[in-house]
Amino acid sequence: MKVVMVGGRNIAYHLTRTFLNKGHNVIVVNRDESFCADMAKKFRATVIHGDGSDRHVIEQLELAKDDLFVALTMHDSDNLVSCLLAKQAFDIENTAALVNDPDNKEVFRRMGIHTVVSPTEILATAIEDSMLREEIVNIFPNSDKVAIFRVQIKEGAPVLGKKIREAEIPEEGVIGAILRGRDVVIPRGDTMIEEQDVLIVLMNAKAQTRVLERLIGEE
Repeated sequence: MKVVMVGGRNIAYHLTRTFLNKGHNVIVVNRDESFCADMAKKFRATVIHGDGSDRHVIEQLELAKDDLFVALTMHDSDNLVSCLLAKQAFDIENTAALVNDPDNKEVFRRMGIHTVVSPTEILATAIEDSMLREEIVNIFPNSDKVAIFRVQIKEGAPVLGKKIREAEIPEEGVIGAILRGRDVVIPRGDTMIEEQDVLIVLMNAKAQTRVLERLIGEE
């Protein structure tokens, strides 16, 4: 499989090394001539000095439908254009783009970009997670639709000592499993929530504050 990376510097460098180590053919396209020269010296990759949002540059890549095309520039419009050109020229399905403005994520998805990554959102999520109490761990942090939390029940938690059907957990959340010591308990309506239980909770991402407050109480 060929992996094409358009733009970027540090992230393009590290991704190039990673994909080459996994045995893939890597093509680097970048406007920065000195960066291209440096990449050509350090890696056994095809390096093209050019604009990845230029149709003539994209069309010379000779890609196959199952190759991977990744746009990494700091300009969302350029990333979108590059991915769309690759889709039009080679019918590529595996396109990925860096989105610097999180508000643009939905636009990229509607235009058929397969993977859309927002560093701003990832950083915001990491900061939020670091501010949560130690009994809460977000184990699926990069989704804006589904949240999965690992929640430890301690003394004073509102649901402690209650059966699940009595716990009044908001309908947007569901307890998928309970880790109790070395055992895994598949929860039922009459399962009692005990102190030190670790709940694996699935929920609508937009409702996570209400669900967590019901499980462990307010901050």
